[in-house]
Amino acid sequence: VENLKLSHGDYVGEVIDGKPDGKGTLTDQDAKYVGEWKDGKQHGQGTNTDPEGTISGEWRDGKIYKGKATLRDGTVIPVPWPQPD
Repeated sequence: VENLKLSHGDYVGEVIDGKPDGKGTLTDQDAKYVGEWKDGKQHGQGTNTDPEGTISGEWRDGKIYKGKATLRDGTVIPVPWPQPD
């Protein structure tokens, strides 16, 4: 387990070649991501929590791929996001 100071927050977790890789936590002033990483990006199962709520599920290349967003008011939105018709 290592501590890294990244441009977008502080990371604590597994590291390979100086990048988050494995399980770890990234914390910045407004949000916290806890989960899996690959090559410095969120990749695998994880949860991001910020003032608006949480997004949890499967991440790929730093973006949520499949899961759900739960807003502060309890509204649950499936991921991928519903697209307008």
